[in-house]
Amino acid sequence: MKRYRYSDFWTVMLSVGLGLLSSCSQFNDDSNPFEISEAVKDVSGVWKLKAVTRNNIDITSEMDFTKFALRMNSNGTYELENYLPFVVERNGTWKTDDPQFPFRLSFLEQGAANSVDVDFNFPVTNGLRSLQITLSPGCASNVYTYYMERQDQ
Repeated sequence: MKRYRYSDFWTVMLSVGLGLLSSCSQFNDDSNPFEISEAVKDVSGVWKLKAVTRNNIDITSEMDFTKFALRMNSNGTYELENYLPFVVERNGTWKTDDPQFPFRLSFLEQGAANSVDVDFNFPVTNGLRSLQITLSPGCASNVYTYYMERQDQ
């Protein structure tokens, strides 16, 4: 029986260890073998105000906001019901910047030459989608955040 030297053992172990480490490479495949894509976010629906802040102060109890509604139809049109200060005053068309990852809403009033764009959040709150729009209608020193819930969920 052949006896191995102590240094031979470590040489073999080092070779095996280096072989294992060098054989593991990071997976850098940009393909999508399962054809998985992000779902399109449906922003359409009737959105009712649930809370309003002005300059980060809750003003929901200061006024009756319950009658205001933003009806965003799936055909790309919108209607305002019981107008409150908003980014637009008249009905028109709407679209998002990206159907899968929307972060900006674009409103184009009927008869207007330019659209008005607003950033928005579209989180899930209590299992339901909500819409948070931050805007400054008129005076730039007053920043409103409208917290809305879809009524037809």
